[in-house]
Amino acid sequence: MLIELKNVNKYYQNGSQRFHVLKHINLAIDRGEFLSIMGPSGAGKTSLINLIGFIDRQFEGEYLFNGKSYQQASDRTLSRIRNQSVGFVFQNFKLIGNNTILENVELPLLYGDLSKRAAKPIVEKALERVGLPNSSQKIPNELSGGQQQRVAIARALVHQPKFIIADEPTGALDSQTSAEIMQIFRDLNQQEKTTIVLVTHDSQVSQYGERLIKILDGAIIADQEVTPRALH
Repeated sequence: MLIELKNVNKYYQNGSQRFHVLKHINLAIDRGEFLSIMGPSGAGKTSLINLIGFIDRQFEGEYLFNGKSYQQASDRTLSRIRNQSVGFVFQNFKLIGNNTILENVELPLLYGDLSKRAAKPIVEKALERVGLPNSSQKIPNELSGGQQQRVAIARALVHQPKFIIADEPTGALDSQTSAEIMQIFRDLNQQEKTTIVLVTHDSQVSQYGERLIKILDGAIIADQEVTPRALH
């Protein structure tokens, strides 16, 4: 099992008020799964993926990654695990505007102490993988929104992570471009067995996965197998 959450609870303190934002979460994600987490704004989706992605460890309960808990690990260890194991794709791309596409995509490799020279062919291959060959010397604002999201996916997969967290990856895109981006995620999952954790409030987008988790008011209210949506 890749990821296991056992009776996880998360609280936020705001002045004298205490908010229970994740409630008794039990969730197991196997290697190679394509999982969609769906819920309205404020349901707890972001809190859940911050925990899964090793960004937040202020919680009660147990999180096992590859059978091991990192809750007591040092910040340095956690940072290394996050860099080696998790790829992040966000709604707003989070590309560095003044950097070339090559410089944006190579960042996880440089954090992992690879030289720029060694990183370059790996970056080129990742850009080709997402349908953007010969784009490494461009800068983000020379690309469309859909192309920028492809760059963000290339950056997420360049270090061959154990899983990718895609947080509303189509939220800023039109429906045609969204379908193209979801095709890339499905290809990564089916061809390379990359585990995908997709977060969305859009029921259409959630249907690209094989399993759907519904979250409401911090609690999982449904966990069901689904028939993946056909891609055109």
